[in-house]
Amino acid sequence: MPDTDTLIQHYLEGSLTTAEAEELHALLQTHPELGERLLLHFDMDAMLRATKPLLPENKITRPALLPKRRFTFATVTSVAAMAACITLLGAWFINESVNLRPEAEEETTASVAVLTRGVNLEWESATLAPGTPLSPGWLRLKSGIAQIEFYQGARVLIEGPAELQLVSSGEATCTRGKLSAQVPPQAKGFRINTPKGTIVDLGTEFGLDVSAANEEVHVFKGEVELHQPAATMKSLKEGQAMAIAGNTALLPANASSFASLNEIDARSAMSQRFQFEKWLASSAKLNADPGLRLRFDFQDDEGSRSLRNHAVNGAQIEDGSIVGASWTTGRWPGKRALEFRNVSDRVRLNIPGETQALTMAVWVRVNGLDRAFNSLFMSERWGERKIHWQITRDGKVRLGVAGGKGVGHADHDTPVLFTPERFGRWTHLAVVFDPAAKEVRHYVNGELLTRSPLKDTSPLKIGIAELGNWNDHSTKGVAIRHLSGAMDEFALWDRPLSDAEITALAK
Repeated sequence: MPDTDTLIQHYLEGSLTTAEAEELHALLQTHPELGERLLLHFDMDAMLRATKPLLPENKITRPALLPKRRFTFATVTSVAAMAACITLLGAWFINESVNLRPEAEEETTASVAVLTRGVNLEWESATLAPGTPLSPGWLRLKSGIAQIEFYQGARVLIEGPAELQLVSSGEATCTRGKLSAQVPPQAKGFRINTPKGTIVDLGTEFGLDVSAANEEVHVFKGEVELHQPAATMKSLKEGQAMAIAGNTALLPANASSFASLNEIDARSAMSQRFQFEKWLASSAKLNADPGLRLRFDFQDDEGSRSLRNHAVNGAQIEDGSIVGASWTTGRWPGKRALEFRNVSDRVRLNIPGETQALTMAVWVRVNGLDRAFNSLFMSERWGERKIHWQITRDGKVRLGVAGGKGVGHADHDTPVLFTPERFGRWTHLAVVFDPAAKEVRHYVNGELLTRSPLKDTSPLKIGIAELGNWNDHSTKGVAIRHLSGAMDEFALWDRPLSDAEITALAK
């Protein structure tokens, strides 16, 4: 009686008798694993069919039912072995090509430190806010106190007026002003250069006063090395101070003449309370703006699942409905915000009717750009004169405006704004749709970022919209565009705000 492989062979050749067919059927029912062997032979047969063009066309016999290929099982096993070799060889080439392919470029940063806190900061150089990563270069502080944490671990307080050049994550140069430094053991070797010498810290706390008349170093804890041109290295220990040039007599260290961490804690808390109270006082005036149609201040009760519209002239616009998003701390202690983390998180609202002109402003903290498009404020769906305000994956802020009937949409983009260095920091964004000036203007932290021409000035039709997310009403799956971050204020006007008005909003 034929064995299983012979029965399969006869089946493929089209020579299977009725008795053999019944026997094969019975074997498959009692031994289901034979089905895998049958499929393997089907694959081998398909491979042999693929060789058909190599034979002269007039030598091929075409039976009415199954093709009668007369080949032995030795042929089948040979083809199987050859196929296995080809598969292995193909896998080898694929692996080699993957190994030879250059790795995707990683994002890099030039920053060596971060501005962690500040009190009453006024800069002579570019304005910096707490949370800003700092690259090598000059910091010129006109007034106030700034706390800088170097990536190697040293913590430095500078008091304005002061000039500090960041050199690396473990080195800086001070040419003017006062600073105090805390250097933990893992940052041992931290260096501060001055015009008259270099201080090398051995894991300690010290102060430096660089004035036009003199330079002094004061050691509050531990030990530092003082290196001067053409002079022997000097070691200063806890409680000692010395002029870096001139008279080298030891002096008592005076910690009270330098800002301390306790002092910046107290002054920072006082400054934050003042800023919060100032914001509360200005809110009533802002709410009464005749052109303001919507303003969420995010000061609703933490258990609330809605955002109250505080605009006096915004009676047409109902309160926003919170879905999924959770309450968190905003820009200051006592200031609340909404955190957007999941695909569910959003605030639903409705802007009925048409809008001739438009200004939108938001305080937002972006934690990352995980999607192709990350929503700030987006009309539901996408159609005639709807708007999409969002951040692209490459960090550009975009106002997309859908065209009217038969007219294409227009995207108004900024240059790349949200790089990893800006993640986690509160940022004020504003956008103006100005039909009179025929332009769209983008602002960041109160400063004009870009203008782009506006070809279609017809009214906007916002309709139902969402903060921090989007609903396209797709039946095949909704596009994921939720924001990864938080908001703690949002406002919308039906008029174009001026540069000065937007600057005032961001202060």
